[in-house]
Amino acid sequence: MMDTQNKRPLVVAATAFAAVLAVFSCYEAGKQYALSAQSLHVAQAVSTPTAVTSRVLPMPNAHVHTYSRPVQQAATVDDERFEEVFSVASEAPQQAAPNKPLALLGAVSIVAGALTILYAKFKSRGYTQLKEDRPWSMAMAAEPNPQYLCKTTAGEFTIELYMDQMPISAANFMDLADSGYYNGIHFHRVIDNFMLQFGCPYAKDPKHPRCGTGGPEPGSTYKVGDKTITRNGGGSDILATSSSSPGCIPDELTAQISNEPATLSMANTGMPNSGGSQFFINTVHNDFLDWWRDDLSPSRHPVFGEVIDGFDICMKIGKAPTDRRDSPTPPIQMISVERVK
Repeated sequence: MMDTQNKRPLVVAATAFAAVLAVFSCYEAGKQYALSAQSLHVAQAVSTPTAVTSRVLPMPNAHVHTYSRPVQQAATVDDERFEEVFSVASEAPQQAAPNKPLALLGAVSIVAGALTILYAKFKSRGYTQLKEDRPWSMAMAAEPNPQYLCKTTAGEFTIELYMDQMPISAANFMDLADSGYYNGIHFHRVIDNFMLQFGCPYAKDPKHPRCGTGGPEPGSTYKVGDKTITRNGGGSDILATSSSSPGCIPDELTAQISNEPATLSMANTGMPNSGGSQFFINTVHNDFLDWWRDDLSPSRHPVFGEVIDGFDICMKIGKAPTDRRDSPTPPIQMISVERVK
């Protein structure tokens, strides 16, 4: 299978070829139109004794030309002029006959242009990169997305992970959840009309001073299809030394899924590749957190799942009273995260 770099020249060449065909077909069609109109115009000069009139016709070179109809001075026309005019008029149908190969080329260019536009559209949504750069993700796309039941002291809700579009981030969550990593952790940061943040291992103690700075063990690994991802020591623990910083996963900036209400998004420090175990649930549309919206803010938080049932529980958690650190009071604990599908 060709990689993305090898395919890009082919796409550029196909686009250029389609553009050349389109311009050529338009140029030739314009010539045929002008020739047909001019021939018809000459034929009318023989049979219609009228005064001088002007006609404006569009030409292929985008200039506007004005044609004047010749005045017939008498009821009879000079024999040589008569023969000349009718000679041109009789040849006009053959000259203006449609060019079938040219029409076929025009149709091909239109189809090629449409396919190029569709290719660009899908590439902008990240699907092309998923198919070309990460072929192992397509095998998983055929399976239903995994779902997890989250039981908290405030109620239950169910999430679906976008394994088909965000396999690196989704598989990271699955590996942690299946190992019991999230069980017993508290929501350490809750802001009404914004989001609920969760997943720091220090938050098993809701009063721990380092809540919000922890993550998985550096050097730990997990599988994404037949690939092994290593969580490298990164910058998600802002208070730790480099030797004890938590494991971080690669930024998955591919599918453009907005931070809409009920979506799950990766938390990070703002530095590249600094996400680990922490994520947040959006309770409003936080589009300024979208990774591709540099026009709104420098924040880059990719969405990798959504709450599909029990979002009212999340909204209830979002309304909980909090202390000066935005931690809920009383604390709200994640009792368990279990796969249900």
